[in-house]
Amino acid sequence: MGKFNYFIYKRSLKTPFESKLTNFVYKEKRLNKFSKDEQEDLVFDLINAFALANNPLDSALLLQDLLTESEVKNLAKRLGIAKLLLSGNTHEDIVEELHCSFATVSKVRIWLDNAGDGLKKIIKKLRQRREVLRPKRTPGIGYGLPDILAYYVESTLKANEDNRLKKFLGNMKGKAASDKDYRGEVNEGFRNLKSRKI
Repeated sequence: MGKFNYFIYKRSLKTPFESKLTNFVYKEKRLNKFSKDEQEDLVFDLINAFALANNPLDSALLLQDLLTESEVKNLAKRLGIAKLLLSGNTHEDIVEELHCSFATVSKVRIWLDNAGDGLKKIIKKLRQRREVLRPKRTPGIGYGLPDILAYYVESTLKANEDNRLKKFLGNMKGKAASDKDYRGEVNEGFRNLKSRKI
């Protein structure tokens, strides 16, 4: 019996509640208990859910409902790493710019080298965040009406984009706080259950 298995066995000799808790924590992941067809059905639904989110607002709502704040940040960081790698940045530059480890950058590099078609295709299509350029004054004429109108339209679009992004991030923070509260309540419930069973 290996050291790790012995630890699990030794832990399972405690109270029935602790045994159940230990088995829950250390047993194989629950998804591995699904049949291959059931796992494929779950992945099929996930892929199609992302395909149906065909605009930024729907994508934001799906991410907000499906992932935690840290999962969104980690995925965004991985995408940023891939984007910088494809732009030719060095590992050192990426580590410094995105505050991540060399291991993470190397992992994303391996993904890109081995099967990065999805990332490469999406990154090519990514649009930049809006920037509003002030209209330039033409000597002798001043500001042209089309330039002024374009400036105000772009300013409005950028403000709307920024507001949607801030709202999304705010909602993710709220979700994280409610998840923490829920986790605390569940843990308290387990502690109460444990004290009653002992």
